[in-house]
Amino acid sequence: MLSFGENEKILKLLKKYGKDILNSDSFKSEMRYIQHGTISCYEHSMAVAYMSISIALRQKKDVDMRSLVRGALLHDYFLYDWHEKNQGHGLHGFFHAGISLRNARRDFILNKIEENIIYRHMFPLNISRIPNCKESAIVCIADKICALYETFGIKAYSTDILIA
Repeated sequence: MLSFGENEKILKLLKKYGKDILNSDSFKSEMRYIQHGTISCYEHSMAVAYMSISIALRQKKDVDMRSLVRGALLHDYFLYDWHEKNQGHGLHGFFHAGISLRNARRDFILNKIEENIIYRHMFPLNISRIPNCKESAIVCIADKICALYETFGIKAYSTDILIA
C-alpha cells in the first residue's frame, strides 16, 4: 500500500508530464471505449501510467520519467471500441499498438522512448516487439498487471484518485 506522500508524488508526476495529454479532448474520448471488463480505456491508461510511475520510483532506476508517463498514457491510444468485431477489430491485440502510435504521432510530439513504449507494450503477444529500454519494459509490465486486475473486474487504482 502506498503512503499518502507516495501517492501525492505519483499524481504530481502524472499531472506534470502528462498535462497536455490529460487536457486533450482526444485523450478524454477514451472514456467512451471499454478496455477490459467494465473499465474504460481512459481508466486503464491512467492506471497503467500510475502503476508505471510507482514501479519506477520503487526500483530507484534512472528512468526518463517524462517519457515513461507520456508513453504509458498513450500506449492504448487507438480510439475505437475493439469489442466491435464486425468493424475489423478481431485481431486488435496484434495491431492496436501500431494504430496507437500512429494516432499519438498525429496528435502529440513524441520522442523515441515514448514511441518505443507505445509500439512495444504488447510483448509477448507481439513476440518480435521486445521492449528495448527501461521505460518500455516498465510500461509493458504495468499494462499486464492492470489488465489482469481489470479482466477480473477489479480496478487497479481508484477512479476517484485518477480522474482529474
